[in-house]
Amino acid sequence: GSASGGPDEAVRQADRLAKDAGAPASGTAAAFVNAARELGMTRVSLATPYDEAQTETLAGYLRAAGFDVVRAVAGGPASPAEAAGWNAEAQAKLVREAAEPGPDGVLLACTALRTAAHIPQLEVAAGRPVLTANQVSVWEALRLAERRVREPALGTLFTVLPPVRG
Repeated sequence: GSASGGPDEAVRQADRLAKDAGAPASGTAAAFVNAARELGMTRVSLATPYDEAQTETLAGYLRAAGFDVVRAVAGGPASPAEAAGWNAEAQAKLVREAAEPGPDGVLLACTALRTAAHIPQLEVAAGRPVLTANQVSVWEALRLAERRVREPALGTLFTVLPPVRG
């Protein structure tokens, strides 16, 4: 689902999809919120390959979800095909810019960005946790399936273990 309708609309979309599918559902914007909360983030920065208007839409979504968005960096406009071609250094440059003035973490939006192989590099560049669109989408799917994977190569998010139940 899109972030343009805000968090409440994202929940409605996921609820409709879950009802139709007979299984839990979510979206990438909601996954960013859930993952950031999992890491205890309250102050976040946003980095996107989008234009300023699209970036502000996502920043507004995050604000409506209760986050203090300390910076929103628009690195585009990039089409999905262009964003898919951004290498690790181009992504690191964007997260470094967004990492100032010291948020709890940086959210790197856009499912077209190929980030999985270098999330640890992005976290080093930012000096704090970085959450990427595909990373949080996979994490959210695992969370909804009540599964956890501990894999530091996938970033700080994949080092957090769930609370012990019982």
